[in-house]
Amino acid sequence: MSCRSAILIDNFLPQDVFDDISTKVANTPQYVSGVWSDERDDLWNEVTLLVFDRLRELSLYKPHFEKAAKIYNFSYHQYRPAGYGGDSPGQHVNQPHSDDGSHVFYIHPHWNENWGGKLQIINAVEEEYREGIYARPNRFIWIQPTVLHDITTVSEHAEHARVTNLGFLGGEYHDDFNPVGAEYINIFTN
Repeated sequence: MSCRSAILIDNFLPQDVFDDISTKVANTPQYVSGVWSDERDDLWNEVTLLVFDRLRELSLYKPHFEKAAKIYNFSYHQYRPAGYGGDSPGQHVNQPHSDDGSHVFYIHPHWNENWGGKLQIINAVEEEYREGIYARPNRFIWIQPTVLHDITTVSEHAEHARVTNLGFLGGEYHDDFNPVGAEYINIFTN
């Protein structure tokens, strides 16, 4: 029996709003520094509030998200540069794991599909999601609790960091609960 393991929403924020934040992302030193980092700064706060507002519009917001986001290692911006992954110590790539309900929102202004850094849903019914979900700008993905997932290595050819607004906020959505007012894709696992 299959169950929904993730919800994928493209064009998550209105394009003008997304363009504004992705321009700010491109102007951060971490975007091109070549060093991986996790950041909680004014930009993180601005984007997180935009994510929460959009989740409210979609009827996907849960009141405990605010509390979870206040915990430092539960919500931050991830900057993952060229070469992130592979055999580098301390980098959680090629290590399938599960969370207690989380989201990833790609906030870089540009990403070439050949640069890797894809999110893989390990037991997805459809092969394309097992191989990896492209880190398309303005793409939001909610990952249900206990769903095994992984990230592919970011290519040495990537021109800048793969940047996400990430939240380990906890909770799940039942198969009969769907976003209101957005086109989305349900990703199922066995």
